[in-house]
Amino acid sequence: MAQPITATQQKALNAYVDYANQSATEVKQVVQSVLAYYPGLQQQRSWGAPQYTCPVQQEEYYYTTTLNLSKGLAPGVAGSLNAKLKELRAAADKIDANCKALDTYHKLEDYKQDNFAKANELVRALPLLLHDYKEKQRVLQTELEAVFKKAQSTMTAYKNADNFMRSEILRERYLLDLWTLNAQENIPTGWPVEKLEQSIIETDQQLSIMEKMNPVLKYPTSSMWGSFQSGLSSILEVKRSSLNGYNFEARKSDKYSNDVYLDLINYFNGTLVSDYNSFIQFAVGDGYYGLKMIQYFPLFEVRSEPVSNTIQAKPFADIPRVPITIELQKTPLPKLQFESLLSYINYINETWRQMRNLQSSLESFSSSASYFRTLDSYEKHGPLHFDYDNYNIPKAEYQKAIADSKNLSPVIAKSLNDEATVLERILTELDELSASIAIQVSERAYEKDHLDKIYAILERQRVLFDEWDRRKELFYEDIRKVFDAYPTANPSSSWYISGRALRNLTELDHDALFKAKAYYTGDSTIQISTGNIDAAVRDVIAREYENMKGIQKIGRNNGLCPYTPYEDLPETSRSLSEAIKELKPAKSSRYEHPYHTMVYRYNDIVDDYNKFCELSVTVLHLPTIHQPELFSVKYASNNRATNNRTPVTKNQEPSVDKGQQQQQVVTKEATKTTAKVLHDTVYIERRDTVYIGMPGEDLYSMEGYATNNMILLLDVSGSMNTADKLPLLKNAVMSMISMMRPEDKVSILSFSDKPKVLLESVSFKDEGKITKAINNLKSSGKTNGNAGLKLAYKTADENYIRGGNNRIVLATDGEFATSEETLQLIRQFSREDIFLTIFNFGKGVGSSKALENLAALGKGNYAHITKENVDISLIREAKSKRVNR
Repeated sequence: MAQPITATQQKALNAYVDYANQSATEVKQVVQSVLAYYPGLQQQRSWGAPQYTCPVQQEEYYYTTTLNLSKGLAPGVAGSLNAKLKELRAAADKIDANCKALDTYHKLEDYKQDNFAKANELVRALPLLLHDYKEKQRVLQTELEAVFKKAQSTMTAYKNADNFMRSEILRERYLLDLWTLNAQENIPTGWPVEKLEQSIIETDQQLSIMEKMNPVLKYPTSSMWGSFQSGLSSILEVKRSSLNGYNFEARKSDKYSNDVYLDLINYFNGTLVSDYNSFIQFAVGDGYYGLKMIQYFPLFEVRSEPVSNTIQAKPFADIPRVPITIELQKTPLPKLQFESLLSYINYINETWRQMRNLQSSLESFSSSASYFRTLDSYEKHGPLHFDYDNYNIPKAEYQKAIADSKNLSPVIAKSLNDEATVLERILTELDELSASIAIQVSERAYEKDHLDKIYAILERQRVLFDEWDRRKELFYEDIRKVFDAYPTANPSSSWYISGRALRNLTELDHDALFKAKAYYTGDSTIQISTGNIDAAVRDVIAREYENMKGIQKIGRNNGLCPYTPYEDLPETSRSLSEAIKELKPAKSSRYEHPYHTMVYRYNDIVDDYNKFCELSVTVLHLPTIHQPELFSVKYASNNRATNNRTPVTKNQEPSVDKGQQQQQVVTKEATKTTAKVLHDTVYIERRDTVYIGMPGEDLYSMEGYATNNMILLLDVSGSMNTADKLPLLKNAVMSMISMMRPEDKVSILSFSDKPKVLLESVSFKDEGKITKAINNLKSSGKTNGNAGLKLAYKTADENYIRGGNNRIVLATDGEFATSEETLQLIRQFSREDIFLTIFNFGKGVGSSKALENLAALGKGNYAHITKENVDISLIREAKSKRVNR
């Protein structure tokens, strides 16, 4: 029978783990330093030799401490463990020697004699050393566990919690063991994505089990159980996000795989292993003695054999819909079945988000393509650009919906799963078609057929957008049918009464919106009465205190207050009603389409209703789904291939006449002042007039306009990370490149917590650098506009062009406190021929008077940006100044 472990024995055993963790941290730093160094080793070195410095100095403390503490173990046990310890130390010494040899090699500049032959040899030797180290680490861990099992603690609750966490760490480590980094990350060699999918299911299941467990533990040990659970949940979200993000762009290299691998290791070590080891450490105070876990470190290889990434767009395989029939039930809907229905709705709404992202990319591309379609020759024009890397097929949400369907009856689950699968197949075909466009653009194949193939693809995508829209409505109808078959548990509850009132109003809004959609897609006979909406709005507002009786009012600034969505929803519904009452034909897709305002309002209503459903604590309310904007393919009137174009149908927006577009653009009034301004002792006449839309002028021609020194100052705070904000501006910048001249310069700066220069001033024709800078834009943090503006003016001043269009374009979605120092900076430079334009991506036209005032102070332009006007707004800034003649 095993003897209980003593505190001295546990401390000695865990000293081995502490050393192994310190050593693993050092090895990880070496791996990451070599991976950062290797790309420079492979590139042309005309600009200078790559440099390398060994990042670590081996720590002796943990090693000597372990040997000293091992005296508390039985001599035979200590002798065996110390032998394994020394083998691990020897393996670490070899890695350290390799690292220092590379360091010394660079300090001696021996690469000048052998052209980096020795450097390549050292790097390629490292993977074998790492594998040997990992094996020695495994042997030590196995020996420690064998010793520990012979002398375990007998505290049942602690032991059960320990065993569960330990087994989950081993489960997560199994996935990491299937992976290695590729030092040549520019080559796509594949990654274990199928194993990742399976791991998501297993982690989700284990998390559900853990949530139901309630081990009796003392504080602070008990806090580590909750932290471990949160860490496991975080890893699950990282896996799901990684699965969804493996799109066409990610498949072009191993960079995405490398990043995911390192992210998972960081979460594995920083949450699971760290929280588990803290659990073991705190449990000592409760009399439980456990064994810690060793951290994970990454392995790498130098792989150069790419996997095939053939794109073959096939029509999606349809599954005929079988409408659900379900009898009225006598008992309320069980919570597990409700959660299954909720998973379907979350999946539908995620498909909507991704379709919105793709629609934004395609419509921006379609606008550029319509211009390229008119050209007789492409010799003097840059290439088309198409970027849809913000579109992901929501595989993780689809996977979860299918997995959760086990709680439903087999017949209902089969029908709903089939409908979910059809949506997934539609999105997959859209992805394949978009990849085909990306290939056409990258190879400039469109020059051979004047975009005939691209337009055929775009028309097919338009059909798929409509089909997805139709099928997602039928899908939701069936989900709702299942939910409505069950009676509510508490029909007299205020939560039920108020929720029903909001649902009724939301459904009226939905019906009116769909009639408006029918009108804008060809049925001009549609007449929409909003009297029932207005009456419902009045009823919801009038009965607020009656409907919400007994529900606590926390306050509007508290995100958990149900009164906020209850009060906001009818107000937005009223705005929607007013927009629908003014139903009228759309003048041009270059203006904000009337339906855009309607669907924007409706989706706000959806957000409010779904928030109320989320906050409903005693009654289950089924959330609803978002609605897309209209999608159309843009054509130019003088299209060379008009005869090949798909005819306009009832559901297709008419072609846009390019000449009309130019005349319909809203332009800023000329500021006609001719004040003399001083910059670098040169006097320049300021003519800050916007010239777009002049009769007969080519919108995309820069002839006659001043050379640009454009500074793009981009807010990358977390709130900008939606498809109608930062990605929209990215696409507009890429679309504008083809019209710009070599002498036109652009700098790209970002700001959130801190400002950063992403791209020093380069020619607009330096497409590669601009593309890289734009693609590296990521949203995070908060807004620090003052620091961003200070850096922008510094950059503009350093790259100032005499007589040019020196202009900062600040893109943000909200106001920020502006210091007096910043205001003075704006005033000063506005007198020195450097102007400030502001693009407001915030919610609602005219939502920021302060931003308008800033633009006025900077003597630039102000625009509220939507997907319809972003292209023309950016072109307007490039053409803000004519050459003086």
